[in-house]
Amino acid sequence: VFAVYLPAQKEIREKQAKVDSIQQLTEELLILENAILSKRQEKQEAKTEYERLSRLFHDKQEVEELYSKMSLLALNYNMLVKKVEKGQVVPMFLEISSCANDNDNVYQDDNLDQTMYQDDNPDQTMEPYLEGEATKKEVAFYKIEVSFELSGDYEMYTYFRKDLADLEKIVFIEKETITLQSSDDEESDAPDGSVTINATLSTYRFPSNDAERCIQDEEFGQFNA
Repeated sequence: VFAVYLPAQKEIREKQAKVDSIQQLTEELLILENAILSKRQEKQEAKTEYERLSRLFHDKQEVEELYSKMSLLALNYNMLVKKVEKGQVVPMFLEISSCANDNDNVYQDDNLDQTMYQDDNPDQTMEPYLEGEATKKEVAFYKIEVSFELSGDYEMYTYFRKDLADLEKIVFIEKETITLQSSDDEESDAPDGSVTINATLSTYRFPSNDAERCIQDEEFGQFNA
């Protein structure tokens, strides 16, 4: 009797333990499902925000088109464009970078003779040779400055400025100097009320490729707006 009874009791206890764990597993599954839904919502919100910013930021081609739009706006208000120059292109870095550095792909073969990395110093390792290596940072976007000089009627310039602000993409006036042209200047044929405007505006664009997305601090100067 005992030979049959004891194994049966053990089997019953094992099955009861499995039944008891169902409630715990169900609760854990519910927690995981809620976490997945939360992450999906965060992903969708991030995607929506990215698309919103994408509509406000220029791409590389649109930056080039901006210069033409400025000239057309100026001509539309009978203003003389004396200068439109590309200024600095400044990268704005993310605090946390996902860029892989060149050293991340370096592996060490234990079978290689380590003396090839040393200068007769048995205590020296490869690590000192990696010190000072520049770390690549991830660029969130580039800030692009544009300097321009216009001359014409002040009221017309206010219309030009308003249309510039109404562009679909982000454009900021960083610096602006307005000088009234003197009608007493014999060499000037400017009518009364004419002004000369020297200003610097800034706009923004996303990196156009991986080479622009992951850079070292000293590299950004080689990229064009």
